[in-house]
Amino acid sequence: MLTIPRIWRTAAAAALTTAALTIATPAAHAAGTTLVLDAQENYYLPTEGEGPNLDLGITASGGAAHDVSVVVDASSLAGKATMVVTGDCVSTGALKVKCEVGPLSGKESIDPFFLKPTAAAKAGDTGAITYTATASDAPTVKGKTDVLVGGPKLVRRPYPALKGIAPGAVFERTPAFANTGTAPADKGVMLLVQDSDGVSLARDHSNCHYSDHADVGAWCRFDTPVVPGSAYETNAPLRYTAATDTMYGYNTYVVWPVGGTAPDSFDPSDFPKTGTGAPLGLKSVASGSGFTGSGYGTFATTQHADYEALGDTVEGKVGDTVSITVGVQNTGPGRMDFRWMDADNSGTFVVTPPAGTTITGAPGPGEQGDPGPLWNCTPRKAGAKSYTCDIGSTDFRPGDSVTQEFTVRIDRIVPGARGSVKAVENPDYPNRDDDAANDTAAITVKATGSATSSPSPSASTSPSATATASPSSSGAGTGNGATTGGGLAATGADGVLLRAGTAFLLVAGGALVFLAARKLRPQRR
Repeated sequence: MLTIPRIWRTAAAAALTTAALTIATPAAHAAGTTLVLDAQENYYLPTEGEGPNLDLGITASGGAAHDVSVVVDASSLAGKATMVVTGDCVSTGALKVKCEVGPLSGKESIDPFFLKPTAAAKAGDTGAITYTATASDAPTVKGKTDVLVGGPKLVRRPYPALKGIAPGAVFERTPAFANTGTAPADKGVMLLVQDSDGVSLARDHSNCHYSDHADVGAWCRFDTPVVPGSAYETNAPLRYTAATDTMYGYNTYVVWPVGGTAPDSFDPSDFPKTGTGAPLGLKSVASGSGFTGSGYGTFATTQHADYEALGDTVEGKVGDTVSITVGVQNTGPGRMDFRWMDADNSGTFVVTPPAGTTITGAPGPGEQGDPGPLWNCTPRKAGAKSYTCDIGSTDFRPGDSVTQEFTVRIDRIVPGARGSVKAVENPDYPNRDDDAANDTAAITVKATGSATSSPSPSASTSPSATATASPSSSGAGTGNGATTGGGLAATGADGVLLRAGTAFLLVAGGALVFLAARKLRPQRR
């Protein structure tokens, strides 16, 4: 599943739930600063495992507030739940925490804790989490979240993998989910769809809110109660258009009960557009084994990318050690973009040195720096007959190139000697190159000296190798183009998805991973 760092902007989110808040605002403070709590309406605690992080936000409205703190009390769940404190909050007793906010101007997210059920907890048990927010110059604010042990559990049906989509063509996806929990989602459900770059989602429905960025997607609300054992799919498919240079991508979605814990990536302010067509609805379908919990699926178009091998010339005297730079360029028209998918590279290139020469640039692990020379080829030693180098970018766009610098010693003159550079596709994500003529380039030799000469004793054999990518190339999983862990060193400023916050969407086990600048909940084991 995709784990998504949470961004929760309280003012926009408040429009989606109706948390029970009581705001004490004495007349003396009517024109001054007030505190506004944004708490989720319901918290569903599973009977096994652990619940989600509690969503809580606080805003200073009408001016800055000082010495702000929030006391969170879940003691009504004594014997039914235990608390794992997260964020900057501090335990003040059994199932109680205090979160010191300090000066507050605008909005602040608080990540106080998550709950775990005890052995005595059973489905149907209830309780409440209460909040008391105070400041030295603003009136006190109180709020509440109702807790239900068990509750609805909405699991999704995976999208099928789609292939053969024509460049620029429209394709469709139909979200579907089932409630396998013990209680109904009686106020309806929320749907959030998110996708890779390279597709656009049609703004077809008036009950859906759309982003300007494909990877942020859209959200829709459905007021249909979803009882345990029932399953639904949308009554119309979502329509996507693939960009003409798109070759690979994914679509994903999540659902949750209205008033419940929203996905970590969800921020309503990221969706400024409302659809203009008929509302999207739900229709009942048979539940069954097809609902595995993951609403994720890949797609592939028929677009191709022409890889052109880049050769070089070994030039110098017998005994010299010189450098060459070889690699591969994407001449388009397709963009090999599968960031956050399970690809490690966009293919490889095989380098064979000319007869009479030896590649000496093969630094060992201790000689690699960050930044510094990075050996991106195997085998990692000097003197091999050939080397296989990764095209280490997983956003390899038309015009991008990936190159490797080698140091080469001229051992002797071999008339007519030629080496080669050959581009090889990733078999799992083929670039479908339709021009094989430029897949191989020559490494030629211009050497002077005796054909029987031996290497000069003073010839440099110091290992060094440098891998570079064009400025627009992106390294796998990075926003600035630099790869890590022995990959190609690159420069650039592509930036990544997730333009939801600083989002990034990582796929693991069929779900999205978005990154955002806020404190994250410690990893659970």
